[in-house]
This record gives sequence, structure tokens and C-alpha cells, in this order.
Amino acid sequence: MSANNSNDRTNRKASAAPQTRRAVRTAAQEDEKAARLSEKETEAAKPLYNPFFNYHKRRFPIWQRLIGLLLFAAVALVVGAMFGYGALGHGNPWAVFLPGTWQHILDFLRTK
Repeated sequence: MSANNSNDRTNRKASAAPQTRRAVRTAAQEDEKAARLSEKETEAAKPLYNPFFNYHKRRFPIWQRLIGLLLFAAVALVVGAMFGYGALGHGNPWAVFLPGTWQHILDFLRTK
């Protein structure tokens, strides 16, 4: 019985939490190392590439991409109209925003 008591005491000491900061730090480092090794093992165990099951989270969801595309198209339209009227048409680029300019353009397009 005394042998069992001594084994129980050593097991309690081994399973007890470390008391010093250095011991705590080394225990944490060992845990991190074990976690990294287990991550590498799971990465190695991954199946081959399959495009139907390889889902990854996008940086920007589809709806944000569509809104960004629409905004980009609107800005490009305005800048293009200003460039076309100002540089190519030799007029004031800010005159694109005047209703009279658009009335003149629509009148020109409506006449046959």
C-alpha cells in the first residue's frame, strides 16, 4: 500500500499546475507547439482540390461588389461626359450638369 501512496503523490505533483512564471511560459510554449503540429497534420490530411467543395470566405460579398461596380460606372459616365464636352467639344466641362445642355443634346437627337 505504501507503494501506491507514493505513486499517487508523484502523480499529483506531475499533474499540478506549474508555479513559476518560467514554468508557465514553457508550458504555454509547449502547448502552442503541439497545436501547430496538430494543424500541420490536419493540413496534410486534407483531400485533393475539389472546386465544388472548396468554399472560402470572400473579402467583399457579391452585393458589395455589385454596388461598387455601379458606383464606378456612374463616376466613369460623369467623368467621360465632362471630358467629352470639355476637352473634345471645346466647351466648359461643368456645363454638362446644366439642364440647357441636355435639352440641346436631346433636341439634336430628336430631329430627323
